[in-house]
Amino acid sequence: MGPGFGQQRDDDKTNGMAIAAFVTGLLGCLGVLGLILGLIARHQIKERGGKGGGLATAGIALSSLWVAFGLIATVYSVTSGGSDGDDKGGAKPTVTSTKPKKVDARKMKVGDCINDNSGAATTTASEGPVEVESVKIVPCAGPHDGEVLATFKLGGLFPSENEMSRKASAGCKRLMAPRLRREPAARSLATSYYYPTAESWTRGDRAVTCVAVHATEGRKLTRPIHR
Repeated sequence: MGPGFGQQRDDDKTNGMAIAAFVTGLLGCLGVLGLILGLIARHQIKERGGKGGGLATAGIALSSLWVAFGLIATVYSVTSGGSDGDDKGGAKPTVTSTKPKKVDARKMKVGDCINDNSGAATTTASEGPVEVESVKIVPCAGPHDGEVLATFKLGGLFPSENEMSRKASAGCKRLMAPRLRREPAARSLATSYYYPTAESWTRGDRAVTCVAVHATEGRKLTRPIHR
């Protein structure tokens, strides 16, 4: 046979739009475009013939999935991000109140900064005891009479006033020492403490609360003790 020319019929070719639709559907970045290309490809194949119907259908399906995922993500973002946090599912952080809070003196805990209108917080070990029923918990970053550094409980029978004071003083100095060693201004601090009265002892009160106060009478602390 003599030389001839290669020949390919139109219905043997793979539709270019179908290929583009499939690739766009795989990428997912242009979901709507892939959907449009797939529909055009199917129309062209139906009118002109050719291969690629499966690619066009796959491109349409993939693009539809990407569009659906995009819509779901948008709706979720709007509904979750737009919440004002008042319901239980909200993500609004809890803000700790900075207002002074009056509490029973027996309920003070380590880390509390207090103001004591009775003057007991500024009473050091060398001065006489003052009976206290309540104190005010205040922010440690502002002026305050003292900061609770330790607590412990007494055992045995109710001691005499002198013995009670001795035990409270010794226990507080021992427990507060590690914190005060890390405090640059330790020399300007003194030790104060709260301990049970005879009446509260009969109700089961055994707690001693150890408080760091300013060594100069009448002066307040203005920041937390170094931890």
